[in-house]
Amino acid sequence: MSRVWMITGANTGIGLEIALKALKEGDKVIAAVRSPEKVPETLKTDNVSILRFDLSWSQEKVNVFAKEAVGAFGKIDVLVNNAGYAYMGGIEEISDENVKQQYEINVFGILRVIRAFLPDLRAQRSGLILNFSSIGGFHGYPGNGIYCSTKFALEGITEALAQEVASFGIDAAIVEPGYFRTNFLASASAGQNLAPAMSEYENTPVGEARQAFVKYNLKQPGNPVILAERVWEYAARKGLFADRKRRLRLPLGSDTGAQLRSFIADLQETAEEYREVYESTDFKD
Repeated sequence: MSRVWMITGANTGIGLEIALKALKEGDKVIAAVRSPEKVPETLKTDNVSILRFDLSWSQEKVNVFAKEAVGAFGKIDVLVNNAGYAYMGGIEEISDENVKQQYEINVFGILRVIRAFLPDLRAQRSGLILNFSSIGGFHGYPGNGIYCSTKFALEGITEALAQEVASFGIDAAIVEPGYFRTNFLASASAGQNLAPAMSEYENTPVGEARQAFVKYNLKQPGNPVILAERVWEYAARKGLFADRKRRLRLPLGSDTGAQLRSFIADLQETAEEYREVYESTDFKD
């Protein structure tokens, strides 16, 4: 049975690859994009509904958009919150204005989308919400701390959301890609979406991160086509997920896997070394 995918940012990068994979498997796609005129020819088929959308829209406007999206094919089976952006720079380098804008799009924008689609998902008592986090969703990186913090927030939101909507037959999951070969680093490597540099940080991890944006742009290890295959399989419970439990987190990329294992080891060491400390703080009665 074909599925209907609603994908934000479906005209480029990972969003586009997921859309193409879904179409290849006979599914239908609602491509939510900021500039419909820039959608590639590969998405201009009868099984795709191209709709203008922006994460900066108000809740009221997103609600109207959601009704239009559901009306395109009569339902939504998979809601993919993929769109977002990264504003780079050290914590001291980034202004409040830029931090607020980053949260407005990457956190509040996605919250508005979730709220807008939940009434229909609850009514049909089915659906899968895929919120795209990052390897930076559980590990903060120098020169990228604000973006990482928005993904930390999205992970916490999704953990709670998954428990809140389970009784309605809805699943929610966190997708954690590592560094995939898309244009994600392009704007930072070109000096855009990048805070003005402070000379004090030139020879620190923040300065090294600025150099890495250029060095690793379009040289990332992850293959976005294969990522799309894994995401589709996760949703369809096929392929590598035919006999695997659908867990809350979907880590993708060997770099994410390595960081995940390192994170687990650090937590384990902390839990063991500080056991006397944290157990000492309870009431004794």
